[in-house]
Amino acid sequence: MAKRAPETVPSAEKLKSLQGRLNKNKKLRSDFVRDPGTVLRAGGIELGSAKEQQIAKHLAAMTAPQRNAFEAEFLRIRVGVRIRIRIRVSIGITL
Repeated sequence: MAKRAPETVPSAEKLKSLQGRLNKNKKLRSDFVRDPGTVLRAGGIELGSAKEQQIAKHLAAMTAPQRNAFEAEFLRIRVGVRIRIRIRVSIGITL
């Protein structure tokens, strides 16, 4: 069984740099809406195919007015990782 490379969190510097370029470059924003994975990888941000597909799915689900507003200007791009740990302890006392 082949091992998968561990997914890493992109650096804040790379994300901020891409955000600045997306805010200034309308063509880059349009490219991002059409193919976010390619734009992210070109910016040095590797999220893995599952995350790229998830972003593309959300962008594809946007309505025309939402797309127009989205392509007008990015206020913030946020990529993160969430980890949830749940611990359940059951204590039974009988008298």
